[in-house]
Amino acid sequence: MPNGRGHAGAGRREGQGSGKVLPSPNPVRYFEDPDKQVVRAALLDKEAEELAQELRTLPPSQLRRFYDHVQTIDRKLRLEAGGGEKEREAVFARLRPELLTLKAKAAYAHGRKTVPKALLQFIVDHTHGVKDSRDFEAFRRQFEAVVAFHGFFAEKE
Repeated sequence: MPNGRGHAGAGRREGQGSGKVLPSPNPVRYFEDPDKQVVRAALLDKEAEELAQELRTLPPSQLRRFYDHVQTIDRKLRLEAGGGEKEREAVFARLRPELLTLKAKAAYAHGRKTVPKALLQFIVDHTHGVKDSRDFEAFRRQFEAVVAFHGFFAEKE
């Protein structure tokens, strides 16, 4: 029976009935300053390195699949937005739903046991934490660092 939200079951709690629940998002702090001018160095160094070490058994192709999605959004943002901050934010607001689909893709891959919980948690944290284009750029840069460190730490087949 429809519940007034467009389809049946939309009012159910997350994971109800399946026994599965997505991890709760952990707050992500992208910047050193409230004006979002300086990205936290640890985000691009220590935190990226630690995640890459956790993901060392993940095949690079699995990690790249998610990173490529982020890169595609970044290319669209750069192509569609002019030089102005307002225009960039308007374009990002339009593209943000594409970023949010990463969470569903990561949940699906984790459910199929092709990606570890650490990557799912990373995606959940960032899809929840990215609110504007500056947050997105900081996230993209951290993900880039994770991919680079992963290339060093990944176990060779």
